[in-house]
Amino acid sequence: MTLTNYIATKYLESLLWAFLSVFFLILLVDGSEQMTYMASKGIGALTGLKSAIIRSPIFLLETLPLIVMLGSIICFLKLTRHSELIVARAAGRSAVRILVAPVLITFLLGTLGTTIGNPIVATSIKYSEQSLEQLGLRPKSLLSVSADGIWLREASSSSQTVVHANRTNLDGTMLFNLTIYQFDGEDTLQRRIYSEKALLKNGYWQLIAVKIWSINSQENGIKEELILEGLKEYKLNTELTKSQILDSFADPKAISFWRMTNFIGKLELSGFSAVRHKVFYHSEIARPFFLIAMMLIGAGFAMQQARFGQTGILILTAVLSGFVLFSIKGVAIALGEAEEIPMILAAYSPPIAGIFFTTGLLLHLEDG
Repeated sequence: MTLTNYIATKYLESLLWAFLSVFFLILLVDGSEQMTYMASKGIGALTGLKSAIIRSPIFLLETLPLIVMLGSIICFLKLTRHSELIVARAAGRSAVRILVAPVLITFLLGTLGTTIGNPIVATSIKYSEQSLEQLGLRPKSLLSVSADGIWLREASSSSQTVVHANRTNLDGTMLFNLTIYQFDGEDTLQRRIYSEKALLKNGYWQLIAVKIWSINSQENGIKEELILEGLKEYKLNTELTKSQILDSFADPKAISFWRMTNFIGKLELSGFSAVRHKVFYHSEIARPFFLIAMMLIGAGFAMQQARFGQTGILILTAVLSGFVLFSIKGVAIALGEAEEIPMILAAYSPPIAGIFFTTGLLLHLEDG
């Protein structure tokens, strides 16, 4: 028990140093980039530094596998150099038993990353985007999905158009049962248009089965007057494109893990494909296992140093192996989002394969 606590303490210390190193590197790189960008837009450098701090949780969660692998390498290189692993093995402890505490810590860290870190990142993305919108450096989102349907917004200097539809097709180019609200430059409602279906064409919406009301503001309230009814088709100019609509979707990272299933339900109810969000959701669940695989990669190579005496080569091999596993995960996720492979396979196969590979490596070392 004493040895387990000692190894757990050393591993936690190594993780802390790896975390601080990566955190300061993120602030240095992203902070410099943000301050330079803000300065080029005539905004103070402190705003850029504030933006970098707000964005830091996003990069920290993305680099968590690297932090875990570096912490593992640092921990077990120290234990090997001081011959502490040799003593532990001489006392009858196998490499697998030595790694029980780091594995449990890593699993807990991955669970916290998904259940707590993910919502923090979602909040960070939200505040970062709002800050950029307030500074005029980012256009406002064109699309939102809610329980009562889909909302599209298109604004110019002289007018604003808001579209509400019950549902759509997979790429957002066809809307059903929609109501269009047209405002002037002072946000005064001028017209309301109802259509059973709308098709997005090049530069306009082709509305089918249309009714149009004129809105007049009077002293005793707002008066609606039906001015056109029974139109089979009607063209409404728009600058929206298919790519703009799809790009306006919230990044899965901007949605809290705890709200993801509800958001997926809304997407599917509205007619959009939710494959991308489902793959992301499963990859978040698989995070603890992926971190364990990265930790075992670092430990598996670091624990060989006493035998071969080639520390630099072992560290480089561990980093390259981690990079390969990370790349395989990225490819699997991309294939899952494209529906080329099942989403379960895309999310869970890279961490499971990594765990099997590193476990085999450790068992090979134990056999000499």
